[in-house]
Amino acid sequence: MLFNSLAYMIFLPIVFLIYWKSPFRLRTPVLLLASYVFYMWWQPIYGLLILGLTVFNYFYAFAVEKATDRKKLVFSLGIAANCITLGYFKYAYFVHDIASDASKFLVHKEIPNIPFDIILPLGISFFCFEFIHYLFEVYRGAKPVRSFMEFALFPAFFPTQIAGPIKRFGDFIPQLHAPRSITRQDFDEGVELILFGLFKKVVLADHLAIVVNRCYAHPDLLTSADLWLAAYSFAWQVYFDFSGYTDIARGSAKLLGFSVPINFDLPFLAGSITEIWRRWHISLSTWLRDYLFIPLGGSKFGELATLRNIMLTMIIGGFWHGAGLNYGAWGASLGVLMVVHRLWSKFYTKNETLTKIIKTRYYHVLAVFVTWHFWCMSAVFMRAENPEKAFMVIRKLLYLDRIPDTSFFHASIVSTSDSILFQFLPLILIGMYAMQIIVSKSKETPGIMPALNLRLFGMPVFKPAYMALLLVVLFIWSPDFSPQFIYFQF
Repeated sequence: MLFNSLAYMIFLPIVFLIYWKSPFRLRTPVLLLASYVFYMWWQPIYGLLILGLTVFNYFYAFAVEKATDRKKLVFSLGIAANCITLGYFKYAYFVHDIASDASKFLVHKEIPNIPFDIILPLGISFFCFEFIHYLFEVYRGAKPVRSFMEFALFPAFFPTQIAGPIKRFGDFIPQLHAPRSITRQDFDEGVELILFGLFKKVVLADHLAIVVNRCYAHPDLLTSADLWLAAYSFAWQVYFDFSGYTDIARGSAKLLGFSVPINFDLPFLAGSITEIWRRWHISLSTWLRDYLFIPLGGSKFGELATLRNIMLTMIIGGFWHGAGLNYGAWGASLGVLMVVHRLWSKFYTKNETLTKIIKTRYYHVLAVFVTWHFWCMSAVFMRAENPEKAFMVIRKLLYLDRIPDTSFFHASIVSTSDSILFQFLPLILIGMYAMQIIVSKSKETPGIMPALNLRLFGMPVFKPAYMALLLVVLFIWSPDFSPQFIYFQF
């Protein structure tokens, strides 16, 4: 069941009504049942997978808590069990292909194909990471969740089940115990987030996907300018696709009285790759920091060890996104850029003149511009079919062999039906970012947006008009076919 489907638009209101009409003691069972219906809508058999992992981790956490002499071994076996499950479903074909290629090269023999199909369960990367986080926290001293039903809802909670945000059980479980009620403000904010997320996905991401798909169908035939268009479009496509999903997830959770983590914080205004990574998919970047980078040693054991840990964390983070060398290359490219930024930061902090220059607004604007372009180039690895094609695209990006004569968008890339949208796209992008900046600043400085509190005959004006406009735009500019969210495949 996709967030941008009619089925979900029917499912959510039904769950909303049943949930709030139920007595408090029945709300967790209602949500758990709804979450399993949501997950099994796609492939019923995989409901057994998430249930099996839930049962295993529920009981295993108590074993970790009770272990004394061999606590680390018991904990490590639990982590291994979750990693093996994730590895089997997500990386079996990838490992087989690598092993087969190595076998052909070394002993001139092929390894037989896997004799059965392995279907990647939706959301497995996300809920496996939640289970791993849970065992880590119990190992570090947190008390295991006593109620099986409450624990079962932690990974299964349908707003975040398929593509996050990755939750922390210490944040989620207490919300099940807190008295919950739905206020008019909560309802309005939830609906607004859902509409805003659908706008990002259906109007922006799906139309940008048209350009990206056409460019990457035959990248060898395109000019540097065409491929820069593809690189820019893909960066925005992924941002709007995933942040749109997150908005719908957060809005859905809010309608049910829950708060889930924010996943994006205006990443394309960051002045370095390190900063953009901290603002991008925040629940993943903080997970990698807490449960991979720090356990590896973090920055405690000297500069070389720190740089090594950065590279390992980013390469593993790249492979988390997909089973392919191109994903590993994407993570490695970000790791290299982070290492360079760290070394540069250590260098300029020793120079007083450079430090003064770097603190200026002009340098920050330049840093944002350069960071954005490095991010777009690194994202080529994520979108290209393989590293070879990615390097071919990057080589072309670095040589602007032809600038478009009249229009940046070539007719062969952008169809006539999309031309009106793409003429307004720069304004839409600027407007979207400006709105997010204003809203974030308004929370820090109350009263910064008095116009948003405008009332007519005692009724609020801005929010209803804003949501009505989103609905109109969704209706007019929705493509004939809206693909699934990009992060579903991760």
